[in-house]
Amino acid sequence: MFISIVALTSCNKTPLEKVLNDIKENNPKTITLSDYTNFKWDEVWLISGSIGGRYIILMREQNIDVKKIEDPKIKYGMSQEFSNTVVYVYNNKVVYYEFPPDARDYMALASEGALALLDFKLERGQIIVVSSNNSVCEVKDGDLVPIKPIKIYENMDEKLK
Repeated sequence: MFISIVALTSCNKTPLEKVLNDIKENNPKTITLSDYTNFKWDEVWLISGSIGGRYIILMREQNIDVKKIEDPKIKYGMSQEFSNTVVYVYNNKVVYYEFPPDARDYMALASEGALALLDFKLERGQIIVVSSNNSVCEVKDGDLVPIKPIKIYENMDEKLK
């Protein structure tokens, strides 16, 4: 019975929580994001900052249906604006989005100081788009660095004002 409870618990984890768990347990040098999802996606948008009105406008300009994220769940109030957002797109529709895990998600770890437990080290206003066909990321001290992004947008916080 214990095994089924563990399996059920691990099924409820988000893709990035699964990545974080794998990094802590196995210390891989690279990970493939598509290995951690149980849904179809064509590309993932790694966005510096909360998915809000400005980024939704950009995604619409790229002909992506963003209805699923019209009103994103804000987990931590104003501080969420400074968190990264990961948006999975399939057939030009948003199918899932999440915020990378941080210490606020794990209250026991909140006393460790730094909030980010998993990060993509994006520059302010940067968006990196990665294909599901090549979603390999290098793991560097808990950070994920996409090896072959298909698009990189710079200074989007300024361009979308």
